Amino acid sequence: MLWRGPRGGQARLVAGTEPPDVVELWDWTLQPGESHTSEPHSAGTRELVLVLEGAVDLRVGERTDRLQTGDSAAFAGDVAHGYATPDAAAPARFALSVFQPHVPGSRS
Repeated sequence: MLWRGPRGGQARLVAGTEPPDVVELWDWTLQPGESHTSEPHSAGTRELVLVLEGAVDLRVGERTDRLQTGDSAAFAGDVAHGYATPDAAAPARFALSVFQPHVPGSRS
């Protein structure tokens, strides 16, 4: 579990690959009013999000877009970004894929 929100939200790693090109699949739940901010990842990181339930405010750099159930977005993960639910909204659930190229390390 990467993150647990103050109202019960959580981010759970479902699957991932080994370096050097790492791909991760995450299952996120945000309760109303919760948010998570992420610092920029390494250069070249890309993320894909698919909203499965509810609404998610996706912030990438200075831009914020509201995504509804069924909406998706691709964005640069090497800039500050974050996810939030509107205060009065229902809980939100989304799938997140992260591609991080050239990660140091080797298979054991």
